[in-house]
Amino acid sequence: MKIECIKDKLIEAITKANRLTGKNLSLPVLSCVNLHADKNFLVIRSTNLDCGIEIKIPAKVDVPGEIALHGDIMVSLLNGLPKEKNIILESKEENVLIKTSSNNTLIKTYSPDDFPSIPKLDTHKTVEMSPRSLIKGFKSVVYSASLSTVKPELASVYIWKDGGDLVFVSTDSFRLAEKKIKIKESIDFPSVIIPAKNVLDIIHTLENVSDDVKILFDRNQIAFETKDIYLMSRVIDATFPDYKQIMPKVFVTEVVVLKQDLVDSFKTSQVFSDKFNQVNIKALPSKKSFVISTKNSDVGEYTNALDASVTGQDVDINFNHRYIADCFQSIDSDSISISISGANKPLVMRGMSDKSFSYLVMPMNR
Repeated sequence: MKIECIKDKLIEAITKANRLTGKNLSLPVLSCVNLHADKNFLVIRSTNLDCGIEIKIPAKVDVPGEIALHGDIMVSLLNGLPKEKNIILESKEENVLIKTSSNNTLIKTYSPDDFPSIPKLDTHKTVEMSPRSLIKGFKSVVYSASLSTVKPELASVYIWKDGGDLVFVSTDSFRLAEKKIKIKESIDFPSVIIPAKNVLDIIHTLENVSDDVKILFDRNQIAFETKDIYLMSRVIDATFPDYKQIMPKVFVTEVVVLKQDLVDSFKTSQVFSDKFNQVNIKALPSKKSFVISTKNSDVGEYTNALDASVTGQDVDINFNHRYIADCFQSIDSDSISISISGANKPLVMRGMSDKSFSYLVMPMNR
C-alpha cells in the first residue's frame, strides 16, 4: 500500500475511529485501526465488537492495499507532526512508513486478515433525519442512564415514536430524562434500545456532520450512515420499563426560578455537600421562600434563598445535588419549573418555554 492524503482529514478520521477500538488483551487486533486503500479513497475502520465504524476520506492511491496498526500510537504520532498539508503512508513488509517533508516514522503493523468485519445492514427499514436533532435527543438524556450493566436496558437510551415526536428516554432508577424531538408523523421509526456507551460514540462521531443521517435497523443492530461515515451499534434485546407509570400525575408544590440562579446555587452547594451529595430543598409558599442548603461537618454549611415564584404546599426534601445539576445542560429555557408531588416524593423539572424535556429525580432518605 502507498497513498498520499491530507493530514488534517486523516487525523480527524483516525481520532474518531480510535475511540471505538477495543481493549481486549486476547484480541490485540481490536486495538488497531484498519486502513484499506483503493481507487481514490482510504477507508478507516475500527470495532470493539459492540460498535463499529468506517470512515472514508479522499486519497491519492499509488498502490492499493490494506494494513492494521495500533490506534493510540497513530493518534499520538499524527497529533505531534508539524503543520504540513499532506502525509504519505507506505507499507514496508510488517511496518508502515509515515512520511512528511520533515519527518519519517516507522510503525509496526498487524495482519489485516485478523481484523473483524463490520456488519453492513441490508434492510428496507431506513429513516433519514437531521444529525442535529438526533444528537440533541441523545445528549439530552444519555447522562441519566445507569453506569451498571446488570440491567442492560437501564444502561441504555430508549428511543420510541409517539405521533409526531421521537422520544429519547434513559433512567438509572434514581432519575429519569425524557426528550421529545419533532419529526414527520409519516416516518416509521421502530422502538430501539441502544447501549449508553455506544450512544456516546454516536454523539462524538456525528455531532459535526451537516448532511442528513440515514438510520438503518434490523433485529440486533442499528446503523447510522452519511456520505463518508458508517457507524454500527448493537441494540439491547429487552423491554424498557414502562416509565410513564412512575411519572407523577399530581403535584402539590410548584416553583418557577431563573435557570442561571439555580445553576449558580448548585455549583456552590456541591462544595459544602456531604459524602452522599445531599442537597436540601425547601419550597415554602407560606413564606414565599425557596431555599437550597447543604451541610458538611468537615467543610461548613451553605444556605441560599433564591428569588422564585412558589405556590402550593410547604415541602422540605433532600435530593442528590448531582442528579439535579446534570439536567441543566438539557434545558434551553431561561426559567425552570420545579414540580414536587409531595414530601419524600419525586420532583419533575422542565423548561418554562420548552416542554419537550422532562426530568424526574427521586428524593433521598434523610
